[in-house]
Amino acid sequence: MSIIRGRPIAALAVLSVASALLWSCSRSDSANNSASMLSKDGPPGSAVANAMGDANPDPCTMLSANEAEVYVGVLVSPPYRATDDGVADAGGESCMYRGTDGRQVTIWRGAGGAEAGQALNGVPNALGGALEKAGAGNLAATTHRVMATVPNGPWDNATWIPGGSLMVTKGDVAAHIDVSAASGKEDDAVAIARQIVPRFDHPLDYDGAKAVASAPKPKAHPAQACDLIPKSDVEAAIGPLDGAPTQGTDATECDYRVASAQGPRTYKVEFVWQGGQKNYNMLKHGMSTMGEAMGGAIPTAGMDNMKMDSNTSKMIGGLMKMVGGGGPGAPGAATQVGFKTDTMLKGPWDNASLLHGTQLIAVKNDVMVGMDLQTADYEKAKALMAAICSKL
Repeated sequence: MSIIRGRPIAALAVLSVASALLWSCSRSDSANNSASMLSKDGPPGSAVANAMGDANPDPCTMLSANEAEVYVGVLVSPPYRATDDGVADAGGESCMYRGTDGRQVTIWRGAGGAEAGQALNGVPNALGGALEKAGAGNLAATTHRVMATVPNGPWDNATWIPGGSLMVTKGDVAAHIDVSAASGKEDDAVAIARQIVPRFDHPLDYDGAKAVASAPKPKAHPAQACDLIPKSDVEAAIGPLDGAPTQGTDATECDYRVASAQGPRTYKVEFVWQGGQKNYNMLKHGMSTMGEAMGGAIPTAGMDNMKMDSNTSKMIGGLMKMVGGGGPGAPGAATQVGFKTDTMLKGPWDNASLLHGTQLIAVKNDVMVGMDLQTADYEKAKALMAAICSKL
């Protein structure tokens, strides 16, 4: 599932965030079965995946609970083994450190470190070559800035991907440190790496499998996304519906349509039922990810403070129609607020953000909700988001 839709302002951010998923996708298919360049089914992923081997040591023996609380706050439960999707599992290859406020750090450990390090060093060239062949040569040069080598540590190789992923190898051991659901900062990931690498050969006395019994349980949810809130609550937020809500193909999506004087509006809602905090933070960190990929910070104050008069609104409306394929629909939220980003929205959620005036995302109880604002009224979209989060 993809919460972020294609937009000029977000295109490179999405590319960079997608690159941050390469390591995990090289070990298994993602939860939504999306394709990955580093799939085990073909190069260059096959080299990384094969090098990692099938060893399954306890990944919770490298970082203690007290050490993890520096990055996620007080833990909601003792560190526990989990799958790549964050699901508690006594045989899981990752260790989950989850704070009471939803911040998370995950650590994966496996074998084949030397070969994996060599394979990862070749990923920027492979990704750049693929972009060249796809006619995106202007983005190819950014791949070497997206994946950067981290020097001066107790490792043989360390590779940082903006957005929150650090891969380290030492001898035949490889580890992946994911701070994307915490700070997303390289300094934090590197600090963790300095703690865990010496424990590759001297693990802590801890059993992450036993801790699975006390892991937090996922939020119960309906089988179909459209069944979460009643029609009356939806209409109280966005007005009378123009037809029944439309269910998405994978049961995590629901489209609500209304008629307006400006044209039809669609409030497209998507859910991540588990691991929502991680997905939320990855998207929120997307702008800094894009900045790192381009070699420096991106000034967004101009977009955030854009003066919205009638001419600017019409210009943005025309741009959004062009990006969206020119189909029918009312002017969206960007014509009301511009390409603004606001990560401090208040409401019945744990966190919520407006991204570039085109996406509204929120998280509550580790469930993430995303809404496309291309034809949506911004205030009504926020009201709908509040109604949804009140049910979580």
